[in-house]
Amino acid sequence: MAEAKTFKCPNCGSSVSTTGAEKEVKCAYCGSTVIVPEELRDQPAPAQVSFGQSGQFDSEAFGQVNQEVLETVGNVGKVAAGVTVGVTAISVILPIALTCIILVAVGAFVYFISSSVNSATNSGNNPQAPIFASAPTDTAIPPTEAPTPFDTPVAYTKLLFKDSFAKSSSGWDVTRSANYTLEYKNGKYHILIAKPDSGQLVWKDFNFTDTSVAADVQETSGPNDGLMGVMCRATQKSGMYTFEFDQNGDYGIYKYDTNGNATALAEGALNPNTVNHGGTNHIAGFCVGSTLTLVLNGQALIQTDDSDLTTGGVGMVVRPGSSGEVGIDTLYANFLVNGP
Repeated sequence: MAEAKTFKCPNCGSSVSTTGAEKEVKCAYCGSTVIVPEELRDQPAPAQVSFGQSGQFDSEAFGQVNQEVLETVGNVGKVAAGVTVGVTAISVILPIALTCIILVAVGAFVYFISSSVNSATNSGNNPQAPIFASAPTDTAIPPTEAPTPFDTPVAYTKLLFKDSFAKSSSGWDVTRSANYTLEYKNGKYHILIAKPDSGQLVWKDFNFTDTSVAADVQETSGPNDGLMGVMCRATQKSGMYTFEFDQNGDYGIYKYDTNGNATALAEGALNPNTVNHGGTNHIAGFCVGSTLTLVLNGQALIQTDDSDLTTGGVGMVVRPGSSGEVGIDTLYANFLVNGP
């Protein structure tokens, strides 16, 4: 019969008995299950791992060692007072602990990389995410819609009408009032708009059909959105087409009715730096069949089609822009009309 051995319970300090064959016993005083100290246990003879003939692995011997290792690992972390870990236990546990540490480190690294990739992928939905210099390769960038290309009209060579405004006897309207001014001034034609929500359409009666109407125009003062330009096919009965721009770079082709109300047929915008602010700009409108084309400073900007108006006179237009501001002071020169 094995001799009883005693040790103190690590939880309550009471004496606990063991025969040495148990690995765990129950404290009779506090009821805790405690681990029997290693030095009080019966020590089995160490197993030997060996290879058989022809290099075959001895699975039975390995299984015995493996079972002991599992049991040792299963007991790690349990409370045991006065336990002294032997050299044999350290030699078994240390490689396993190192392997676990390596696996944990590798797992943490993989998690870090995965988290970084997910963070970069989702940063586009985060308003606080940094803005990158280039778009991610998996982000589709919608193509910019290009304007419909069209041919620049061929300049007509046949002179139909011209006026340098050097002589006040050439017959354009002359009116000076608190609302607007129409006059010859220093060899140019002067149009000043002083009345809110009001513009001036000034033309000469002709029966021109296909024409190019051009002039040099300068806004000497006033708001940048004040519109100015030239017109074709103007009649008191039907209205007219106009080609207009402002110093903000906005431009358009318009159709006016007999009451002076404008309908936009086509509009666009330039970089304001391409317009000569306070200087002279050359505006031209081409009326060729139903095709209407606006050319500013030699650049064809916009083209549209309308067949309502077929013949009429030519002239100039000045009116307030979207702001409604007045004080639009303009000077016209080198008015020129050509045809086929």
